[in-house]
Amino acid sequence: MHKYIRATSIILIIFFSFTSEAKISIEVSKEKELLSKEIFLKISNEHFFKNQQLDNINSKLLQSLLKQLDPEKIYFTRNEITSFKKMFKTSESKIDIHSSYRLINLYFNRLIKATNYQLKEIKKENFDFQKNEEILINNDLKTWNSSSFMLQKIWRKITKNDVLTSLLTDKDLNEAIETIQKRYKNRLRRISQRNEEDVFSIVMNNLTGLFDPHSSYFSPKSAEDFEMTMSLKLEGIGALLSTEDGYPIIVSIVPGGPAEKSGQINPDDKIVKITQLEPPQSPSVDVVGWRIDEVVQLIRGNAGTDVELELIPAKTEDLSERKWVTLTREEVKLEEQAAKSKIFEIQNNFNSFKIGVIDLPAFYIDFNAWRERDPSFRSSSKDVETILNEFNAQGVDGVIIDLRGNSGGSLYEANKLTSLFVASGTTLQVKQSTGYIRPWGDARANQIWQKPMAVMVDRYSASASEIFAGAIQDYQRGLIIGHRTFGKGTVQKLDDLSSGQLKITESKFYRITGSGMQNKGISPDIVLPATWDIEEIGESSLDAALPWDQINPTRFKKFQIDLEIMDKLKKAHLLRIITNPNLQYLLNIRERYDSQKNKDVLSLNIDKRKAEKIERQKWALNTENKRRSALGLKIFETYEALKEFNKNKKDIDIDIKNDFLLNEGTVILSDFIYLNQDFLISEAA
Repeated sequence: MHKYIRATSIILIIFFSFTSEAKISIEVSKEKELLSKEIFLKISNEHFFKNQQLDNINSKLLQSLLKQLDPEKIYFTRNEITSFKKMFKTSESKIDIHSSYRLINLYFNRLIKATNYQLKEIKKENFDFQKNEEILINNDLKTWNSSSFMLQKIWRKITKNDVLTSLLTDKDLNEAIETIQKRYKNRLRRISQRNEEDVFSIVMNNLTGLFDPHSSYFSPKSAEDFEMTMSLKLEGIGALLSTEDGYPIIVSIVPGGPAEKSGQINPDDKIVKITQLEPPQSPSVDVVGWRIDEVVQLIRGNAGTDVELELIPAKTEDLSERKWVTLTREEVKLEEQAAKSKIFEIQNNFNSFKIGVIDLPAFYIDFNAWRERDPSFRSSSKDVETILNEFNAQGVDGVIIDLRGNSGGSLYEANKLTSLFVASGTTLQVKQSTGYIRPWGDARANQIWQKPMAVMVDRYSASASEIFAGAIQDYQRGLIIGHRTFGKGTVQKLDDLSSGQLKITESKFYRITGSGMQNKGISPDIVLPATWDIEEIGESSLDAALPWDQINPTRFKKFQIDLEIMDKLKKAHLLRIITNPNLQYLLNIRERYDSQKNKDVLSLNIDKRKAEKIERQKWALNTENKRRSALGLKIFETYEALKEFNKNKKDIDIDIKNDFLLNEGTVILSDFIYLNQDFLISEAA
């Protein structure tokens, strides 16, 4: 007993010493304490893995909070971490929300201290950019530091790197310093605006994240924003945002929106600045470190108004690299993510084949019109059916359904779309948390497309896209071409709380073979080159992702694909990789990516950084010119000419000239048609 009292006293003394400089001290209200119990009880009882034993849940909550708040280990000391590990009581039935608040309060106050220190360092203006100094950037190699003095040494290096990175964007020293000063002052302003809802949301989303990455808590304001995003229309640029390392980052692009139409914005692009272009034009706003809701408010606006984004391109080696994109805001109608199509003549062994490509950005449906039994309601399956009938009338020999970048949508639509190619039959199986397994399918469906087909997928193809691709593969109805898909095999429901909402994973879906899609995704029959490591994203890269498993298969009829022909298709593709300049270009990019992605340190010497930048530009120019020379195209004299060419390149829907992977997909399908004219011989499984 006395031992317990002494330990508790030590912990309290340490905590008060932590907060002696506190500027933020947010306490747990009775309302939030009750709400936390409501959330924990609900997710424990209703999650797909309900009543699971979460051993040491508070210790896991602490680790999750630390990973979110201080992944670079630059704000907490080793002794503080040790003390918090003791403070977070181990319990399976009660969440230690009070200790979580204390940790977050300390984080905010330490962030204030670090930022004020950085502002003082900038004011001195005594950075020696000729000094051979480095900063550790590999978080896996970082450890908790022993003292505040050691933290300050890191803060100074971070400040120096921020100014240096700004300098490398063609600013002079005064401009660079001014930019970073504003960024730090804005950070202080945003910290001062934090309230209990912010702290509570951090704790609860880390708690729900212990169950799986797709369960989450929405505060009343977040629930309102989520409902707006899911509604039929939204004025803005059509992009979903998150944060990463302080930068607002593009998570996904809404099909049919200004961002998607521009052809210049990609997932994982980082936003640096936002400029309102409507007269009177306002100054550019640096949004690094901003709250995501504030960034969203800056980007949203009235339809017809213009906004410019300064972006760091996805997968870049250098954070000083920039691109500027001007977008005209529109009323993004989320149900109008219409399928697009185009027919191409592909030459193959002195034969000419008509290949129809259908670009399907989402599985959409006008639910309101559907519920009202409006026969003209809009949906992806109806639009694709219309296109397929047109393809039949025009004598198209084979069709590609392009699901790259399609993050999903209506499961009902995935089922309907599958039936256009396989007729009646089960599409998928859904397993509830009770263990009940329900098959999905359409017993009255008619097969619209009888000829060969292929489905193109990539790592961003998820959920409903995986259901469709998996069914086509399991029925052996067509070829799956591209990269392994995302691997999201779970379904969520949205429940109201006494305040806010809770999104809970309630079921998992499985292929008709019984194999789960969760974590593993769909593996293509023919794998195309990837310019980056796809394992860096996807379900398998997320913390607490539910595991892959399998259930019993269901009965189904499948088509027949000659395995010898599949082998010939793969060999022909591998030969083209060796001989095709466009595919070789993609491999060169991947080789470069692999050689650069595992850097442990970053130089703070300006001459070295400039030399690295020049080397990158030279490599990009030489690699592009090597491709162009092999194709007999005019080469670029300078990197600036290449950059200007890419900036002015027109975005064309379904462009097999510049979309090298889609081009290869059409060739693979034409190979298949040439090698196998007796494709659709159906037999019992």
